[in-house]
Amino acid sequence: MLTIQGLTKTYSNGVQALKGVNLEIPKGMFGLLGPNGAGKSSLMRTIATLQSADSGSITFDGLDVLNQPQEIRRRLGYLPQDFGVYPRISAYELLDHLAILKGLDQAKERKEVVEGLLAHTNLYQHKSKSVSGFSGGMRQRFGIAQALLGDPDLLIVDEPTAGLDPEERNRFHNLLVSLGEQKVVILSTHIVDDVSELCPNMAVLAGGEILLKGNPIDLTQQLNGRIWRKEVVTQQEAQELEQNLPVISKRLFAGNTILHVFAEQAPEGFETVASNLEDVYFSTLHQQRLTASA
Repeated sequence: MLTIQGLTKTYSNGVQALKGVNLEIPKGMFGLLGPNGAGKSSLMRTIATLQSADSGSITFDGLDVLNQPQEIRRRLGYLPQDFGVYPRISAYELLDHLAILKGLDQAKERKEVVEGLLAHTNLYQHKSKSVSGFSGGMRQRFGIAQALLGDPDLLIVDEPTAGLDPEERNRFHNLLVSLGEQKVVILSTHIVDDVSELCPNMAVLAGGEILLKGNPIDLTQQLNGRIWRKEVVTQQEAQELEQNLPVISKRLFAGNTILHVFAEQAPEGFETVASNLEDVYFSTLHQQRLTASA
């Protein structure tokens, strides 16, 4: 169990990235959902002991994360949103080098670990190729391989599927699910489908604050009967409806615009629609914007 209490962080430029964040994250896949600039990466970096907090606490299985950074790093795997690699070095050589840095100093054991992780992430056949020449999906799988060095109990992945094609995204999902059974795995993303497909527990973070948390199915069911849909042909009609109704999302389908409205009663011309996690997410952000502007 990872427990976060009252976590705050303000940067030197005055940006308040975290505002008293409280979370309890059990073993398994946990989705942290939020827009760009919500504070997700700040929270992930703080948990990973890459930056300090101004106040608050983080504990993992009784370990004080903020005051015992070396101890938590031995149990932590981290895939940041962006990571660089050495040019002209093979996947095997790079992972072997990182394994040494992780403390695997026995050559025979290290060889078994490195080859096993490359096989687990479906990269063994590419072990002699340079990581700098990998596709986006292959680089992300290599990122997971390096994050798994030392068999960590806590795994953090920050925006792991952004930019991946559907096939690579599906491969990456299957890999994450296989890892989530025995570890605390935090998936930080702005992609709703990633959380919907993978995570039995989730939270929405925006403006540095936790706005909502719970089970995605339960949260979705709470919106049933309060999401309404209308398909419009012209952008002018869409803009007029946005000005007069609590429109939470707008997307295109076959050239027409689909509007979703959050309301207790059906607006004129709208039809009921089964809610989904995207509606949960967008209605939560909509309520936050209304509160901020009040």
